[in-house]
Amino acid sequence: MEIYRGYAVMLNRRNEAVIASKAPLPVHAEPGRRPASRAPGRSGHALSSRIDALRSWMAGPSLGRALLAALAVWAIMESAGMVSAIVQERDGGWIAAGTAAVMLLAALVSSIAGFAFSALAGSALAYLGLDPVRAVQAMVVCSTASQLYAVWNIRDSIRWTPLWPMIAAGIITVPLGVWLLRHVDCSFYAVGLGLFLTAYGCYVVMRRENRVVRGNAWLDAAVGTLGGITGGLAGFPGAFATIWCSMRGWDKLRQRATYQPYILVMQIVTIGCLWWQAPAHVSVAQNLTFVPFALLGAIGGLAVFQRLTNKQFHGAVSILLIVSGVGLLARIL
Repeated sequence: MEIYRGYAVMLNRRNEAVIASKAPLPVHAEPGRRPASRAPGRSGHALSSRIDALRSWMAGPSLGRALLAALAVWAIMESAGMVSAIVQERDGGWIAAGTAAVMLLAALVSSIAGFAFSALAGSALAYLGLDPVRAVQAMVVCSTASQLYAVWNIRDSIRWTPLWPMIAAGIITVPLGVWLLRHVDCSFYAVGLGLFLTAYGCYVVMRRENRVVRGNAWLDAAVGTLGGITGGLAGFPGAFATIWCSMRGWDKLRQRATYQPYILVMQIVTIGCLWWQAPAHVSVAQNLTFVPFALLGAIGGLAVFQRLTNKQFHGAVSILLIVSGVGLLARIL
C-alpha cells in the first residue's frame, strides 16, 4: 500500500491502483505545490462565533446598563444647559426646565399603561403658555421616543398582521387632524372628548362585571380612523384604541402589543404631517432636548407595568382615561 494525495492505494498483482479507503490521511505535498489551506473554514467559524457573542451581549444586561448610563449623561448635560439659561436669565430658561419636568412625569405615569402621554403633558404645557403647534410637536417627539422604547421591549408579543386595518385607517386621517389643529378652534373638540373620556373611565371603574366585545377588521378601521384624527389634532391617538382593546377582554400584554405600535405609527405620521403643513414651526432637533427626560420616565413606568397583575392593569387604564379626560378639560379652563 502507498500513500498518494490522501488516499490509501493498494497495488494488485497487475500493478493497477485500487482505492482501498478515503479516510483522511496526511497529505504529502508535491514538489512546487502548496498544501491546501483550511483558513476559510476557520475564519467563517470565527465570524459566526463573534456574531453569536454580539447577540448574547445585546440580549444581556450589559447593553442595557450602558445605554442607561449614556441616557443619564445626556439628561445631565441638558439639565446643565437649562440651569445655565436660568442663571443667566435668558429667555425660555424656566419654560424649558418646566417642559422637561412635564415630559418626565407624563412619561412615567403614561408608560404604566402605555398611553395618555399627550393628555397628561398637554394640560401642563398649556399652563406654561406654549404655542399649540409647538406643544403638540414637543409632545409627539417625546411620546414617539417613549413609545419606541416600549415597543422594542414588547416586540415579541406584537402581531402586525391584525393591526394593519387600524394603522392604515389612522394614517389616512392624521393629515385631517393636523389641518384641524392649524385652522380650527379646537375648544369644542377638547371639551367633548374630555367629557367622554372622564365619563367612560368612571363607568369602567364602577361597573361590576366586564363584558367582552367581539371585533373585526371594519371596527378596527373605525377605531383607527378616530385615533388618526385625535392624534393629528391633539397628539393623542391612543384614547379610542385603548378603550377598544380593553373591551376585547385581552390580558395586559396583548392590549399593549395592539395599541402601542398603533400609537407609535400615528406619532411618526403626525411628525411628518406637521413638517409638511407647517414647516416654519417644526424643528425636531429643538425638541430632542426633552427626549432623555421622557425616556427616563418611560423606563420607570414600564418597570411598574411589568409588576402589575391584569386586574391592576385594567384599573390603571381606567384611572388614566379619567385623568386624560380631566387633562383635556384643563386645557380649556
